[in-house]
Amino acid sequence: MKLTKIALGLTAAAAILTVAWADAKKATITEESLGLRQTNIYHEKDTTGDKTMYSTAPAGTSKKIERAYENAPPMIPHDTEGMLPITIQNNACTGCHDPAVAPAMNATPLPASHFTDYRPETKLSSSGQIVKNDKPIENTSDVLTSSKKLTQLSGSRFNCTLCHAPQSQGEMPIANKFEAEFRKNSSSSSSNLSDVINEGVK
Repeated sequence: MKLTKIALGLTAAAAILTVAWADAKKATITEESLGLRQTNIYHEKDTTGDKTMYSTAPAGTSKKIERAYENAPPMIPHDTEGMLPITIQNNACTGCHDPAVAPAMNATPLPASHFTDYRPETKLSSSGQIVKNDKPIENTSDVLTSSKKLTQLSGSRFNCTLCHAPQSQGEMPIANKFEAEFRKNSSSSSSNLSDVINEGVK
């Protein structure tokens, strides 16, 4: 009796698997439908990347791009033709974004953080260990930054395109629905980095 029940159960399971396999065979997924590029995955013959389209709006006429997160470096919304490369002797960005001239140029002024030296007051010992006040530092992430105000652009901030970049305008295969949240004292158009630079540091 038990063997009969087991045999019936196995027969039923086999029948179900056969039907499921037949259905799966009908709903075959083609290789071209996999991924975002929608082309044969074995060669690049029919695959071309989307054209990169940067803004051609002249500086001073473009619309600001909202920051991706609090204190994120803003994207460059205007054309950068003829402004790059940036060197410490030749920086076209400061011609408009220097706080002294930015309002007249309809440009975002460089924030206070760009006129501050945040480097911690540390040095290397003769043995190559990082020390502060002649005491070895075990974990450099626990060292508070300093905040020395400068009268000119910080030497570590002269190359704007290390943090800021133009935004390519294109159609994304998958829509980005991310929305940044900003704290009460911050917004998408301002920076409060100088106030929060040591947050989370012991």
